[in-house]
Parts: sequence; structure tokens; C-alpha cells
Amino acid sequence: MVMPISLPIELTSQDWKRILVLGSQQRSNELKAEVAKTEKIIAGFKVRFGMSLSHLEEVGLSADADFETHEAYIEWHSWENRLKDLQHRLETLQNLEPDYVG
Repeated sequence: MVMPISLPIELTSQDWKRILVLGSQQRSNELKAEVAKTEKIIAGFKVRFGMSLSHLEEVGLSADADFETHEAYIEWHSWENRLKDLQHRLETLQNLEPDYVG
């Protein structure tokens, strides 16, 4: 959800652009770190299950999979969704109009 911000601070447009550039660069760096952490966690699931999530969804969990395995499968889905969200947010920041940010 995007909400407009009304700030009681008067700065030149050049200063606001600079703040936006610095802020977007900082947030991009934070998001990249979160992406790397999330990818590392997902890699652990790939090792544990011996395949990608999409392949596991094709073949399914074994009929004798225990509760812990089912929980890990659900958690893996959560991390995959988190990764997609982070990548989308990062892409949005990286695609800011060049004329707008500097």
C-alpha cells in the first residue's frame, strides 16, 4: 500500500532528490543483504530435500513423510515467497526514473 507523505520540511527539489537517491541506495543494499540471506536459507532446503521446490511439488512428499518434513515444506514455501517479494521490491527501487532521482 502506497501512502502519500506530507512533511513540514521545506527543502529544495535538489535536496529532496539527493535524499531519495541516498535512501534508495541504502534500502537497495539492505534488500540485497536480505535476498542473500534468504537465498542461503532456500539453498539449505534444496540440500535437505535434494531438489528444487518446483521439482518437489511435481513429485510430492513421500507418503511416509513425518510432521517435521511437512513443516519444513511449508516453511520453504514461505521463504520462496519472501524471496519473490524482496526481489520485486529491489527491482522497483532499481527502476526509479533516472530523471526523478538525479
